[in-house]
Amino acid sequence: MNNIKFYLVSYDQCQQRAIANLTKEEKEKVYCYAVNAAKPKFITAKIKRINEWELPWHDNRYQFLQYYEYGTLPHIVKNPQLYEGLTHIGMLHNDVLFHKNSVNNTISSLEKNPNKIFYVILRKNDVLYFNKEQLKHIIDYISPKLKIKVDLDKIWNDGWISESMTVTPVEIFTRFGEFMLKYQFDFENILYTNRWGLMNTVKHRNCGFIERLWGIYLVSCGMPIERMEVDHDRENYEHQHLADKQKFLNNG
Repeated sequence: MNNIKFYLVSYDQCQQRAIANLTKEEKEKVYCYAVNAAKPKFITAKIKRINEWELPWHDNRYQFLQYYEYGTLPHIVKNPQLYEGLTHIGMLHNDVLFHKNSVNNTISSLEKNPNKIFYVILRKNDVLYFNKEQLKHIIDYISPKLKIKVDLDKIWNDGWISESMTVTPVEIFTRFGEFMLKYQFDFENILYTNRWGLMNTVKHRNCGFIERLWGIYLVSCGMPIERMEVDHDRENYEHQHLADKQKFLNNG
C-alpha cells in the first residue's frame, strides 16, 4: 500500500485555502514545512506544521545561500523520520490549491502504478536559460552522478518539470537529496566561476540552478509523468497575503 506525505514549503505563509477542498483524511497527509526562522510567519493552525530550524539536523546555509525551497531535499534526507514508512513524497509550494479529491486521486493512480512522477508545471527550453551546448555540459555533469541517462533532445524539445511541485517515489527524492549534499559546493562553484558560460545570459541563483537540475532529473528517471490535480495560485495568494498581513498589523 502506498503511503504519502505532502510538504508545502513556506518561508512566510501557509493558508487554510490550500487544503479547503480536501476531506479530513486527505488533510492528514498535508504538512506546512516552514523554512527560515528569521522571516515572520502567517501560517494557519489548520495545517500541521514542521519548522525546519527545529529539526535534529539543520543547516541554515541553504537559506543564506538562496537555495530556498530546494534546501528541503537535503533536510529530509538528513532527517529520515520525515520519510520513514513513506512510499512517496510530495514537495509543493505553499501557494497551491488542491482540487477536490486530489490527494485520493493521486493515491489511486499510484496504486495502479507506484513508479510514476506527478508534476504541476512543465516548462520548455525558452525558460531554461541555457543554450543547447550548455545543456549538454550539464547533462554530462549530472548523468553519471545520478546514475541516469538524460536525453539531450528530449529535454530540449519536450521540456522539464519546474517550480519544485512534485510527487515522487521516496528513492527518487532521496537520491537527488544525497546528490545535493555531496556536490553542493561544486554547484556553487559552477555559478561563481561561470563554468560553461552559464551566467552569461541569466544570473542564476542556487535555487534556479537546482530547480533546473531537479526538473531535468525527474523527466529522465524512466518513469511516466502525470499532472497533479493542484493549481499554483501565486498571484491570488500574494494579494490575499498582503490583506492578511495588514489585518494582522492593524490588530497588533
